[in-house]
Amino acid sequence: MCWNVSLSLKLPEHQTIVLLPNNYLISLVLHQAILAAVCYLTGWCVLRWDVKVNYTRKINHFMLMLIPFVLAWWLPYVPNVPTTIASLVTFVTMTSLFLPPIRNRVPLVATAFASVDRPEDRPHTIAWIMSQAVAAYLVILVVFLTLRWLKAPELIAIPLLINGIGDGLAEPIGIRFGRHRYRVPSLAAGRCYTRSYEGSACVWVTSVIVILFLLPTLSWPVFIALVTWVPPIMTLTEAFSPHSWDAPFMYAIGGACVSLVLLLVG
Repeated sequence: MCWNVSLSLKLPEHQTIVLLPNNYLISLVLHQAILAAVCYLTGWCVLRWDVKVNYTRKINHFMLMLIPFVLAWWLPYVPNVPTTIASLVTFVTMTSLFLPPIRNRVPLVATAFASVDRPEDRPHTIAWIMSQAVAAYLVILVVFLTLRWLKAPELIAIPLLINGIGDGLAEPIGIRFGRHRYRVPSLAAGRCYTRSYEGSACVWVTSVIVILFLLPTLSWPVFIALVTWVPPIMTLTEAFSPHSWDAPFMYAIGGACVSLVLLLVG
């Protein structure tokens, strides 16, 4: 069976630009289906077994960030501006299901919401999730276009993976092993949260591993510059970003750092 559901733009002289490729649309549906199932299962664990939301939320974070990389191996496509915008619209639409008028009437949705609703974030949970997502996708779009202009669009994987893995590990590691804590601001006036040096160290370690993984695609001067500057800069960015709103800052600063290295030594 051949699925022909791609969204294309017809141009004069029989030229066609594929805006939303078949593989992207299939990946998008699979991603949302898997993520919805994970949210429900982890929410059930919170309600049934009193699992900390800090842990289940990061499981969802890993799935949100890493599933697209896994699906890309099976269903490869070339990212573009329309695919990024479509991903943002889909995420905001799906997250809107968590709004009170829906979750208060649909037990399935209420259970899924329990997996992301940290008590310390209330009543701002949905506002922070959605606003961070919009800002993060817009920053990713700018970073992607910049790196494409620098002829290295694949290096967008650096800030994406550092945030997806490093920041994803920082909170659960900090909760379990964090002994040395420091305060961070939030978007809510009068609120202050804590992070740990042990958790933030995850960002440093992840940064080094990600850059090492990309070594075959890098020249030695670029590799040395990236492995020297990216880990400390990304660690400091995660450390000082507002609570529950660190992704846009990590993408922006990480993308700027990679772009500057390419401009100076690439």
